[in-house]
Amino acid sequence: MKIPSLLLLLFTLIGINSQGFGQCASPANIYTFVYNGHTYQVVKENKTWTAAAACAVDLNGYLAEINDVDEQNAIFNELSNNAGINIANTQNQFGTASVWIGGSDAGTEGTWIWDGDNDGNGPQFWSGGPNGMAIGGLYTNWGISPPEPDNSGDQDHLTIIIRPTAVNFGLWNDLVSTNSIYYLIEQDMVVSVEDVERNAGVRIYPNPVQNTLSIESDAVAIAKVEIFNLVGQNVQQISGGEDFKNIDVSGLPDGMYLLNVHFADGTSISRKIVK
Repeated sequence: MKIPSLLLLLFTLIGINSQGFGQCASPANIYTFVYNGHTYQVVKENKTWTAAAACAVDLNGYLAEINDVDEQNAIFNELSNNAGINIANTQNQFGTASVWIGGSDAGTEGTWIWDGDNDGNGPQFWSGGPNGMAIGGLYTNWGISPPEPDNSGDQDHLTIIIRPTAVNFGLWNDLVSTNSIYYLIEQDMVVSVEDVERNAGVRIYPNPVQNTLSIESDAVAIAKVEIFNLVGQNVQQISGGEDFKNIDVSGLPDGMYLLNVHFADGTSISRKIVK
């Protein structure tokens, strides 16, 4: 968990919707499971690490962070046995089936951090190459043959190998970020499949916004929209009957805001917006 403040944690969880008109992943290609109070989404669509991290944020999460052997085993079991992955469809540049997770040393070579939202910040869990060391007693599960992370050609992002015939099957491997493979999203809450589908069907754009914000929903009609600032003040409210596609936010000071979208069926979602 990267930010201790409860309010900032909310902003981390809800993420930034930067995808404009198109949703970043089809709900039909997402396999969802829950472990230890967190929701995980296996997205069976090919993306680079950067695009996968952006989609994770758009879906209110981050590329997965693995903190102990039990979490590793639970994730690997789902990837291997339950997610319905055709390994031929998620091949890295070496012909090995892999899935992106949130580790990165793109900022400083050999300084591996959990950075699944790609903001350049996160706890460091490893220092160095194959002969390096875990930091702060944090869990690692690097491949052993060849020993990883080997940084073979600017390999700055983390995967789990899921090809059963690979020597490093189930272990971690660094990979060049431009590989286009499946990815694993984590959310710090339990989210239903219906919530996943609704979040994917809501479009909030542009983000960042200057003067006019638009909100559209493919699923349930929008009943009300509330905008809160960083100290929790309700700075703007748009009720039913108003135009949710042309919300005037020109009067708001530049900064970060929490957007609550309330639907006609009584449910709601939250997103982070930047002005």
